[in-house]
Amino acid sequence: MFRAGVITVSDKAFRGEREDVSGPALCAMLEGEGWEVVHKSIVPDDSGRIRAELLRCCDELGLPLVLTTGGTGFSPRDVTPEATLSVIERRAPGLPEAMRAYSMTITPRACLSREEAGIRGRSLIINLPGNPKAATENLSAVISAVKHGVEMLMSEGSADCARSGEVLSVNVSERRGTRKHPIDCAELAEGLGLRGDAHAGPGKRQVSLLAVESVDKIRGRVPFEVSAGDFAENILTRGISLHTLPVGTRLTIGEAVLEVTQIGKECHNDCEIRRLAGICVMPTEGIFASVVKSGTVKAGDRITI
Repeated sequence: MFRAGVITVSDKAFRGEREDVSGPALCAMLEGEGWEVVHKSIVPDDSGRIRAELLRCCDELGLPLVLTTGGTGFSPRDVTPEATLSVIERRAPGLPEAMRAYSMTITPRACLSREEAGIRGRSLIINLPGNPKAATENLSAVISAVKHGVEMLMSEGSADCARSGEVLSVNVSERRGTRKHPIDCAELAEGLGLRGDAHAGPGKRQVSLLAVESVDKIRGRVPFEVSAGDFAENILTRGISLHTLPVGTRLTIGEAVLEVTQIGKECHNDCEIRRLAGICVMPTEGIFASVVKSGTVKAGDRITI
């Protein structure tokens, strides 16, 4: 299950003068196709606001798929394609071409739609029309190809290439919701979690993992030096974009095997890092996994997907 975000671009919807219908319609369609919609927003027809929201979805939230609806026509306020072109690094012209070709079988005015599509980092951005019927029709024309494209985008090289990284630190805490501290090594125990951590216990407790690349995004934005375990992660990694992995992905760490069970999780009410810094990356970029085969884990261990 890949994560997605939907951005509605509309002056009237942003001001509350008109109900947003297109955004929910796209969310329902994505969820029906097995996607997890984790971000929804409404922005006005303003290129700066659109650009900022696209950057947030791609760079901060790390969403593999970002859909926009609205602002693709000929009106002077229709600037979504231009905002999209200003943030993407590689165009994906086949997607809007396919959507327009399909729409032309429904209405000859489809050739007036100016939607764009492109890639920023590991995120695919696709513009869709503002009309809910047109938006869902356009998406239906490419949704199968989009799934395959995102799978390739998330891979390293070919789709069959194994991805790997390393463990930077193993961290535990004696009380839930507190910053963890590094230890030399620990046991990943099936049905238990990370032995010695406050979250470990009977009933297949989850192990939390966070990439140092995610932590690096907010260094300098918190009033203290960020250290391993500060975001309550059991395992700090390097070299893998963990938050882009679908639920069900298996990770091998030494002799242990973990299976991704959840992407992101809201902080506890007494989360220390959020209380101190006002920000936490675990809700959006941490992953949680169950231990399906026991083994030890220590800094320097190789992680293989």
